[in-house]
Amino acid sequence: MRKTTIMQALAGALLVSGSGTVFADQHAMLDDWSVSLGLFANNNKATIQGNGYTSGGTDINVDRDLGVGGTSSLPFFAASWRPWERHEFFLAYYSDSKSNTRTLQRDITFQGETFTLGGSLETKFSYDAYGIGYTYWAWIGDEGAFGLTGGLEDYSLELKLTGSASIAGGGGGVGGSATAKASTDIPDPFIGINYRYQMTDWARLVLIAGAFKAKIDNIDATLYNGTAGVEFYPWQNIGIVTQYGFNRINADLTKNDFSGKADLHFQGFQALLKIRF
Repeated sequence: MRKTTIMQALAGALLVSGSGTVFADQHAMLDDWSVSLGLFANNNKATIQGNGYTSGGTDINVDRDLGVGGTSSLPFFAASWRPWERHEFFLAYYSDSKSNTRTLQRDITFQGETFTLGGSLETKFSYDAYGIGYTYWAWIGDEGAFGLTGGLEDYSLELKLTGSASIAGGGGGVGGSATAKASTDIPDPFIGINYRYQMTDWARLVLIAGAFKAKIDNIDATLYNGTAGVEFYPWQNIGIVTQYGFNRINADLTKNDFSGKADLHFQGFQALLKIRF
């Protein structure tokens, strides 16, 4: 799955920023730069429809129908860089890959193949989720800061099904085995707000919310995202982050070898170790 050029460029800038001169003014609720690593207890509730070269593909719930959804503990990475007082850049990344074999409880049509009731189906579902963005801190007070934020989220998906199928989706008693596979990436911009509040010397409140609806090329998508949490700092430069993250994207698309729609829900608690300066 590809990584976009803009994400690679921003990641490189964040990695080298620690060795350069810091120009940002000091504020208790804002960091000059930070790196966070930890776990994301992600509850995946994705629904995917792949039409292939036909129409009328089945809405497939990856948890109920395929057994590759539900909650998983995923590695999570985030970083931020504030080179000037009111200007901050950030990125985040997590990914998952699951495989499962089960007996189908109904017929499923995906990418032009119909997998039949009672047949054995092997599934592999994987995705990479990237987020990059920028915050302009419009108001900075003694204990709080409020900013306008915007950026891009990109989801790279791959779903592969192998199992018993009716030939050409005919369902006329003629059966065999088939494999259907689709992969695509769904980039979607967002705009929103970012709020920080320094509750005490060792605790900080973080609230972020964003949304956007856009039709770009062959993608018609609506995106919602949000983060709410508290950062604890038992040491000046090392903290523990406990927060809840929510991401949803609903898209109709014709892209790469995928024609259909995807309704993706990624949400859950995150526990991170944060290094900041």
